[in-house]
Amino acid sequence: MTERGFRPLEGIRVVDLTSNMSGPLATMVLADQGADVVKVEPPEGDLIRTVGTGNGGMSAYFANLNRGKRSIAVDLSTGAGVEVVRRLAADADVFVQNFRPGVVERMGLDADRLMAANPRLVYGSISGFGPHGPLATQPAYDHVVQALSGFAAIQAGNDGPDLVRQGVIDKASAYTLAQAITAALLQRVSTGLGVRIDVSMLDVALAFLWPDGMMNGTCLENVELLPPVSRSFRTTPTADGHVVLVTLTAKQWDGLVSAILTEEGDDSGGDLSDTGARMAGGAAIMRAVRQRIRELPTEEVVQRLRRADVPCAPVRESDELHLDPQIAASGILEVVDHPVMGRIRQPGPAPVIDGMRPRPGDPAPAVGAHTREVLGERGFSSAEIDTLFAEGVVR
Repeated sequence: MTERGFRPLEGIRVVDLTSNMSGPLATMVLADQGADVVKVEPPEGDLIRTVGTGNGGMSAYFANLNRGKRSIAVDLSTGAGVEVVRRLAADADVFVQNFRPGVVERMGLDADRLMAANPRLVYGSISGFGPHGPLATQPAYDHVVQALSGFAAIQAGNDGPDLVRQGVIDKASAYTLAQAITAALLQRVSTGLGVRIDVSMLDVALAFLWPDGMMNGTCLENVELLPPVSRSFRTTPTADGHVVLVTLTAKQWDGLVSAILTEEGDDSGGDLSDTGARMAGGAAIMRAVRQRIRELPTEEVVQRLRRADVPCAPVRESDELHLDPQIAASGILEVVDHPVMGRIRQPGPAPVIDGMRPRPGDPAPAVGAHTREVLGERGFSSAEIDTLFAEGVVR
């Protein structure tokens, strides 16, 4: 291992033409695992550099998706700019883009063209709806795909359908693409050839939703439908906050009833030792449990349920996360000095390898911070680089 620990993609070169969240998160995963990721941005920079809270002209959104990368600024509206990217792709291992279908074809940066020049290239694409179908060329954001895929419907509450209030499908698409790219690189060891990978956010959303979200939509023959598992995903109010608790097994159910009702002299828990029976007939008991919990402080509820071995946690606010004892003990959140933003807090890579959490790469770069450096490494002469700068093709 290197000084950064687990870096299995050391030596892999990635050309990253992505923006927003899905693509940049995918390539950041590769960077965290050692790949040399060159982020190709327009001269004004990735749009999300200025979206949301930030400091020093860089948003936290951008910083949280682009660490460990090098940035070059290229004007892809020019033929010379497109030729710069083609030359970068000619000896790259991975090329990633998330334009709408048809855009890279018009640019001349499509998979057919780049892989013809570099047959070992793994070419990854993320789009909203994939290359086929009536929505193929339509714009897509996480919100839209949540609506179409069933996510919004399954989030429904008293006010009707609702959205998961973060880019959950963007993130799932990113991890799907990153895993597929590493699998393709492994296959290339034996075949010597790259592959084209197309990830549709809609496809990812459906695959992500299905295992538990579509339990009642999987069997096509006549079956007895039980209440959907989505009903268990709810918070429970306490006297001073909220908790989340789960009872999947008979032992956990008994523990919940004992800790909350029986302890108070109420033995109405009943004999619901079967999971299906609890899902079908435990509603009245659960209403009594929730009513009693509403009268107790959060900390007491958590202590009672943890003593009874019932999965339970207080609902933490976002500004409290780093203070939670379990999160602090995990060591995943780190405070680092960013050269533009000052002190920032970020999670490191999630996997722990051989008992160690790999160190993340350098903080997210300024626009075009590595343009001259990267072009020089990739065979551009000093005169060529000077001309590109002078003509405004690169920044």
